[in-house]
Amino acid sequence: MAVILVIMLLIGCGPRGIRYTATLSDLKCSAKSTVAIAVLDQRPYVLKKEKESNYVGLVRGGYGNPFDIWTESGSPLADDMLKTIADSLRSRGFSVTPLKTSVGETPSAVLTRFGAAKADRLLLLVLREWYSDYLPEAFAQERSNLFISVEVQVFGRNQKQLAKTAFKEDLILPSGWPEETVPDVYQRKIRQLIDDARICRALQ
Repeated sequence: MAVILVIMLLIGCGPRGIRYTATLSDLKCSAKSTVAIAVLDQRPYVLKKEKESNYVGLVRGGYGNPFDIWTESGSPLADDMLKTIADSLRSRGFSVTPLKTSVGETPSAVLTRFGAAKADRLLLLVLREWYSDYLPEAFAQERSNLFISVEVQVFGRNQKQLAKTAFKEDLILPSGWPEETVPDVYQRKIRQLIDDARICRALQ
């Protein structure tokens, strides 16, 4: 009973945040080209305003009742991802122009803004799904998942698509609270996207 009470207090008291900013200086992809970067949050519950743009998952209580969790920074998830990609590419020699987006903005609108930017390439990440779901061991058998669906495209100055990659996954996370387990997986997935041979080649 005491253990359950402590965990309920942890879940219910104060915001829980997951760190979604990082600089991946170990990327294989490197170049001296100029890249504009944009991240579009097209998660359906964010577009419908059912969840805030900094929503990144939930922790379940004893009856399976969900408690929302957010980005550690408090910023929209798209902004945190933008910062991660921008800082990481900058550390690998790229000249980077971040293009912040707003909820509901379309890919065509981003392409128009890219046309006004002084960049050779546009890296556009479209976030279709991204949230974690955690059930602590105190209430049942521990369960931790991360659901993701992401698409990355690279466009040239003529706004023609040069490369594209995407993945949709239901990942089983290691044991532990999501703020401890998710950041490593997040960094691995961003690294996987940027170091994809097609994406990296198109950025150069």
